[in-house]
Amino acid sequence: MSTINGFGAGTNKFFGTLPTNPGSLFSVLPDAAASRGLQSAARASAVAARNRPSDIETRQLQSKARTAKREAQDLSRITARLDRAVKTVEKAVERLGEIKTNISDMRRQVVTAKGDSVSISERRVFADRFDQFLGKLNLRIKTAGFIGTNIIGTSIRDDFEPDEITFQTSPGSIKKTISGLFSQNDFFITDSNGDNFYPDIFGSILTKFPNPNEEAGELVSTSDTVVFDESSGAVSITRSGAGTPFLDGTVTRKGLGVLHSFLYNNFEDDSSLDRALSDVDNASSKIRFNIGFLEGELAKVRAAQIFVEGQIKAKNKFAAGVEAQAFGDERRAVLEAERQDILFSAAFQGTLGFNREAGLLALTGPAIFNFSV
Repeated sequence: MSTINGFGAGTNKFFGTLPTNPGSLFSVLPDAAASRGLQSAARASAVAARNRPSDIETRQLQSKARTAKREAQDLSRITARLDRAVKTVEKAVERLGEIKTNISDMRRQVVTAKGDSVSISERRVFADRFDQFLGKLNLRIKTAGFIGTNIIGTSIRDDFEPDEITFQTSPGSIKKTISGLFSQNDFFITDSNGDNFYPDIFGSILTKFPNPNEEAGELVSTSDTVVFDESSGAVSITRSGAGTPFLDGTVTRKGLGVLHSFLYNNFEDDSSLDRALSDVDNASSKIRFNIGFLEGELAKVRAAQIFVEGQIKAKNKFAAGVEAQAFGDERRAVLEAERQDILFSAAFQGTLGFNREAGLLALTGPAIFNFSV
């Protein structure tokens, strides 16, 4: 073994001694070239890896998509309540519109009964029709609920508080309430013992309620004497030929405030007809007010419904866009990795081919000492 001319053993830092046999010297060149080729391919792969989209960024995109989907699902849960609120108010407004026809029919009976040529017996017929229309009005209101929620009436005899319904515009928002408006027509008579007597739907029977002993109701007849003071609400009802009333108490009005015809003296006198007409007109005004109020509430809940539906669509659209972006980034990274694998493989195969051909012999001296492994 010997050193290369011009360099001492102390200065031969990189390679030490080299074979003096020329054949041995050039036998190292293919291995060195192969190493340089592999290094070049590895450096190219490393650069490509550094330039790939970060896995963290992809995970962040996927996390945003999951969050948007979850928020859309949370909003979807409150849409059921919003849909129910809309349908409940819609049905209430629809029924209030329907009972306006009942009010018109009731008013027509009163006006017709006031005619100069109408006899007492005919007035009683109009009074009976009046009670029939009033009963139909109450039936419509009692069945104005949607999935058990009625915001304008009740089905419990002594309950005059209709339901209310709540809704939200987002899962964490404060609940908004639509309060009910009692739009039935009802009243009861409280006697001196504190017992309440309620008329049946057509006003012909008065029954104590609650009625634990299942007592029979009191039939109200046109032959009974009814004394009613509208200003105080005091009323007494006495059977024909009896000395004392079978019911003596105070009238309490509820809802629309119209009474049954026996409290208008069966339409037999003009003053009673005037009271009936005034009560019917007041009821008509209440219905118009209730319709206007509930239409305003309906507009609010519909706006909330549209807003939430828009939020759901926007979040689902955002999630789909983010997922598409994440998928595209991931796919491009895979394709880039495949491309680098192909380049690395080509460089590797080319290096092996160079090695098999025993390398390039036309190398200068400085080139020998400048290669790095």
